[in-house]
Amino acid sequence: MYPTVGAEGDDDETIVMNVRRPAGFRRAADAVWPDRLRATPTARTVSDMDTRLPPGPRLPNLLQALLALSAPVVLFPAAAKRYGVPFTLTMLPQRRKIVAVSEPAQVKDVFAGSPSVFHAGKGNDLLRPLLGVHSLLLQDGGDHARARRLLAPAFGRREIAGYRGLVEQVTAQQLDRWPRSGRVRAHVLLNELTLEVILRVVFGVSDTARLDRMRPIVARAVDAGPVVMIGLGMPALRGIGPWKREVRDLAAIHEFLGEEIEQARRDPALAERRDLLALLVRASAEDAQGLTDAELRDQLMTLVAAGHETTATAMAWAMLELARHPGVQERCVDEMAAAGADDDGAAAGDTEYLDAVIKEVLRLHPVVPMVMRELQEPANVGGREYPRGVTISPSIVLAHRSDDSYPSPQDFDPQRFLGDVPTPTTWLPFGGGARRCIGASFAMMEGQVILQQVLQRYRLIPVGRGREWPRSRNVTLYPWRRARVELQAR
Repeated sequence: MYPTVGAEGDDDETIVMNVRRPAGFRRAADAVWPDRLRATPTARTVSDMDTRLPPGPRLPNLLQALLALSAPVVLFPAAAKRYGVPFTLTMLPQRRKIVAVSEPAQVKDVFAGSPSVFHAGKGNDLLRPLLGVHSLLLQDGGDHARARRLLAPAFGRREIAGYRGLVEQVTAQQLDRWPRSGRVRAHVLLNELTLEVILRVVFGVSDTARLDRMRPIVARAVDAGPVVMIGLGMPALRGIGPWKREVRDLAAIHEFLGEEIEQARRDPALAERRDLLALLVRASAEDAQGLTDAELRDQLMTLVAAGHETTATAMAWAMLELARHPGVQERCVDEMAAAGADDDGAAAGDTEYLDAVIKEVLRLHPVVPMVMRELQEPANVGGREYPRGVTISPSIVLAHRSDDSYPSPQDFDPQRFLGDVPTPTTWLPFGGGARRCIGASFAMMEGQVILQQVLQRYRLIPVGRGREWPRSRNVTLYPWRRARVELQAR
């Protein structure tokens, strides 16, 4: 389904056509990278044990970082074919060693490992400038446990059931603005839809004029590519070009979030509000270890940035696959019709096939291609000992394309998820273990609502072959042409 890099037997230099590291780049990177990162033991600890790590590409560190972010569906299968799994990538900052694993036993060791040893926050450090130092995705140890305890009630089963009506309402309003027929770029429309959903879920019925001003800023800030994401960690670049604009947009979002938090704390009707901001502010006020305003801001930034982009991208891939597979599409429609015929409405099992479609989409097109865990002390993964400072990375791309786990893994086949619960070591779009995505259930619910309403209104027709190359946006992979499909009114 995806092209590969180089021919069998080509070496790394042939693959990249003798790409050279820019003169002085390492010295410049060392000079501008934050002291906190340069002070970590990673480079010193790992360099003494390089010979004990699995082999891997010898490409320049910057190029490996760019390929891992922008073309993981090329880099990871090509490296696995040449070096086997596990293999080692060496990337910025400070020749960071990332060992890619994908076999179920290896993934299990990572997800079942002690959170005090397998640090996800340090593994996700690239996101720090975007999400903030207090983001749940970037915290470890006691800070992470405390933040997750305070956030978890907002994503309980009862709360998600309560959000469903709002998601249905917003989705219907957004679809009313879609054309009745014709070609569209589904990813663009879905980003607008899911951004509206998350803003309404997070902030409730806030000042609509303020939300109108923030929508384009949020959308632009989240649209950062791999070059911008890497450059944000280099202070010398923050005052120029696209990095300057990104910093300015993030500052505007932080100001908006700070104002929303302050207004919520003063709101006399706070106890009656059901939006996520209100739930978090009340939880913080009732808990002696409640979140500060700065912590709330970063958690809200994480919810807004990650909470809409990932769902929009997954649903864009889903619309592409449904357009390419009319039989699957019509089976979903038939399932909805049967559920609607029941006097009592849709029951829990009435979305079984649609749920299987969503799971297969997330398997074949993982929105986030890898999980990162930095070792704080030596650990055994898959029967191999790794030193402190190494980052162990379960590759979602490789795990989801394993012939052992998924026969004919390149095929789109929702049947493989009917009647079976996917195992957490072979299906990992939401990560796993203590760091599994806190919003996974909300994302699945939102995906159900969106696809149900889209298929009720439209028949999806492919444009051309209906295939699109995955393109990097922050750390997610979206369809290159923004999921071009033709809408045909039902």
